[in-house]
Amino acid sequence: MTGIDNLKRNKLDVDILIGVLLFLTVFISKVNILSLPYHWDELGAYIIPTHWLAHGSLLRIIPGLHPPDMFFGHPPALYLSLAALFKMAGEEMWISHVFVVVFSFLAVYFTYLLGCHLCNRATGILASLFLFFTPLYFAQSGMVTSEPLVTALGVMCVYFFLRRRYRAYLLLGFFAVMVKETSAAVIAAILIYFIWNEENRQRITVRSLQYAAPLLALLIFFFMQKIATGMFLPNPYFKSHPFVMITRESFKWGLYSQNRIILTCAILANFAVYKKAVWKKEFTLFLLILLFYIGTFTFIYFLPRYILSTLPFFCLLGAYSVVSLFNDVKIQLVIAAIVLVSFLIKIHGTGTGYGSFETDMQYVDVVTTHKESCRYVEETFPEKHILALWSLSLELTEPYLGYVKKPLQISSFQDSYDVILYTPQGSRENEKLKELIGIKKMHLDRRFEKNGKYVEVYMSN
Repeated sequence: MTGIDNLKRNKLDVDILIGVLLFLTVFISKVNILSLPYHWDELGAYIIPTHWLAHGSLLRIIPGLHPPDMFFGHPPALYLSLAALFKMAGEEMWISHVFVVVFSFLAVYFTYLLGCHLCNRATGILASLFLFFTPLYFAQSGMVTSEPLVTALGVMCVYFFLRRRYRAYLLLGFFAVMVKETSAAVIAAILIYFIWNEENRQRITVRSLQYAAPLLALLIFFFMQKIATGMFLPNPYFKSHPFVMITRESFKWGLYSQNRIILTCAILANFAVYKKAVWKKEFTLFLLILLFYIGTFTFIYFLPRYILSTLPFFCLLGAYSVVSLFNDVKIQLVIAAIVLVSFLIKIHGTGTGYGSFETDMQYVDVVTTHKESCRYVEETFPEKHILALWSLSLELTEPYLGYVKKPLQISSFQDSYDVILYTPQGSRENEKLKELIGIKKMHLDRRFEKNGKYVEVYMSN
């Protein structure tokens, strides 16, 4: 065995060891949420449709064989994968959470590998840690939504594209766009970067079509959906809410929020000090991905988790800047520690009022209070009629969501009811319940609270 072979083997051994350590870090950090009931979009947009699909033929995923808005207009891969898992192993919450945690680990690990490939091992390690402990990523890394998968598949596509592993890129690219349509941003950025940098102009057309193949698959899906439903995106949410919404929130969440401004400043300082000397052409691809996501969500409906896919590339630029600015390893470690501590203090924020609280670990407090109140009502008032609004109304009636063992009787405003469940951690319509409680002169029976998130149970006199 030659010296080069030994070097490659040693490098592989180190990469495997670091991969194991990163896996343990991710899994141990997420083990406490594996049996956590589903929350917000987890239950509404992903688990309820997956439950429906799992309890019948999987062929119903094809547009035209299910109600138009059953899957919110999204491509089928996530729903189909989870439904197949449920059919094989049973519909357990831990199965779906582990499924997502595995992809969250893959995003972290391939961020490390991409950093090693383009820069050095120090950049890869720091970038992977910055990514995982970013509060938004840390919270989302255990939630059953499409964004953790899109993030992992996006960074994997970039890695295999830059390594010129076309088959791996193509397979992952198809999977990515079939998980969620937003993956098209990564594929489009790769395509533009390839056309921009390809030196063999004679083959550029053929190769461009090859790299664009996942986009073609996505177009075929949307045309099938248009033929079957009359709409490219039959999402029920946009029947009552605008699709086009001009906002600066995407820039805020992409570059500033949750102390990510520290990395933004490091990136700007690095390129201000060293200019072209530290610029790698592959960073152009990273900037294209950031621009496509942040720019697009400036003009259409935005949630913070939608920019999750940009975080591996942002963290790589940040880690590279830290390593470039400070040659001394001890100083690098001190700066990295400062960044990580600044992230850790934001992992579990504080807040009150309406919303999902899914941008950090506050969502666990919401789920905990909802579960405690639902179990209390189930045990204390099993035969009573209950008035509750979304998402409590679903949590009380669908046992597979993890809140109750048997469905309870939910009333509407027009029906008779004996119990009202009120929480500000739900839809804004809950304020109507507060008014109704006062009008009916109902009394507070029990209050469940954790870190400012609460559910109140009211009884008729």
